[in-house]
Order: sequence, then C-alpha cells, then structure tokens
Amino acid sequence: MHHDMHRDGTVTVYSYKAFDPDTREMQLASGKATRAAIAAMQLAEAVPGTAEDVPRQALDADGRYRRLATGWGDLA
Repeated sequence: MHHDMHRDGTVTVYSYKAFDPDTREMQLASGKATRAAIAAMQLAEAVPGTAEDVPRQALDADGRYRRLATGWGDLA
C-alpha cells in the first residue's frame, strides 16, 4: 500500500476528477487531495502524474489541498 505521509512532515496530494451531477461527467477538481481522501469520496479518481508533496498542515480536515493564490496583489 502506498503511503502519502512522509517523515519530513509533507504529504503527497494528487489532482483528481469527481463526478459532477449537473453535467453527469467526471470533472477536474479545483484542488488536490491525498489518495486516502480521494478514495473516501464517492465517484472520484486520482489523475496519474499529478503527485505533489505539500506540508501536512496545508491540508484541510478532509485531506484536501487548495493552492493559495499568490502574486496577484490587492484588488482595488
């Protein structure tokens, strides 16, 4: 079994597709999640080749990771 947790305090997250009941198709989610979080979702699958290591504390309570927008500055 592949573990997403690393000794340096990071976890591996993946892009994933989840079933969208409105379009009735698999849609790419806006964030990433651990394999365990993706497995816990109904009708979701990890996207191969999208692994990224992030700090464990960057995950939300559901094991999801959302990249924070940076470099945009203040909106006036």
